[in-house]
Amino acid sequence: MAKLRSLVLLFFSCFFMRYICSSYAETVIYTLKQGEQLRDLDTDHLVSQHGHFKLGFFSPGASSNLGITSNRFLGIWYSKLPDHPDAVWVANPETPVVDSSGVFTLDSDGKLKIIHGGEQIIISDPNQTVSGNVTAYLMDTGNFILREVTSDGTPGNILWESFDYPSNTLLPGMKLGKTGHNRTLSSWFSYQSPVSGAFRLGVDPSRTNQLIIWRREVVYWTSGIWENGSFPKAPELTTRTDLFDFTFVSNEEEKYFTYSVKNNSTLSRWELNTWGQLLQSILAPNGTTWETTVTSPCKFNPYYPDAVCIEQKPTECRNGSELLVPTRGYLKDAQFTHQDNNTNLDLSDCHATCWSDCTCIGYQIYTYQWIWMPVFQKGSTFCPE
Repeated sequence: MAKLRSLVLLFFSCFFMRYICSSYAETVIYTLKQGEQLRDLDTDHLVSQHGHFKLGFFSPGASSNLGITSNRFLGIWYSKLPDHPDAVWVANPETPVVDSSGVFTLDSDGKLKIIHGGEQIIISDPNQTVSGNVTAYLMDTGNFILREVTSDGTPGNILWESFDYPSNTLLPGMKLGKTGHNRTLSSWFSYQSPVSGAFRLGVDPSRTNQLIIWRREVVYWTSGIWENGSFPKAPELTTRTDLFDFTFVSNEEEKYFTYSVKNNSTLSRWELNTWGQLLQSILAPNGTTWETTVTSPCKFNPYYPDAVCIEQKPTECRNGSELLVPTRGYLKDAQFTHQDNNTNLDLSDCHATCWSDCTCIGYQIYTYQWIWMPVFQKGSTFCPE
């Protein structure tokens, strides 16, 4: 009997919007002063001084296929890429604004906050007090900083910065590890929701100088101990020494990994994606696509490059020849093993549920503010679109 290859049926309501060329030149505003506001409008952004990054409101993956108004988040993204915001930082991942009423402001007390519907979300340190004037700056590094302003108008001490509170992305100049703050990356819940997912990337908190990916706080992957400028289990992370400088610092006071660009024209990001893969991306010379290297504990099958890669232990009914592959279509005479509306599940949990169920041939995901996951069993007929 021919072996059955499992399929993942992914029905996302994502679409990408192109930036619309306006008939006027956009004024570059990279500072937010006390009392000033950013509204949830297409034209209302902060733009870093040389135009590398934008800060404003956005919706990941645009609107949902369920006809519900998209959640709105305050984030930072590369301003010159053609697709709709691909955020490198999200200010309010756990507390979205449910409509376009949000206003971002720096108040008279020196606090960065989102105001909507009579409520407020504090972005900067809520316990921080300032005695003088402060201003927020969007830097060309992608860092958003809040700093004091001296009496003669020159920038003073940095009070808060977004690089201390990363989302799923490590940008050049960011530090991963402990330097007063314990900085880790968190995978997104789904492609449409920046709520923290199952995976977390950070520096080993024990004595070893290595990177670790945890899944549900259990060690999922390790890089191997840093030696001679490289991680032995993931040498691909540090091969581009022509473009980057890589540094691992470890002493009694701090322990962190960072990288920097040798040329400021190089755009790069490390992303911990929903599947627990570490993506190292460099913007291609055409300026529109990313050249990406994937680091993962999984071994990829060259015959099915789109196969979902979550490391799972073999079961009594599955072996290395079976794959879960994203595809589009529908199931005729579908038979459900179960349906799960658990709001704590992410995409990797759906994969694990199907993999561990010997009758499962695939699962369907509707993702917006939650995941709806019917799991299909053998006997269902798949009809591709």
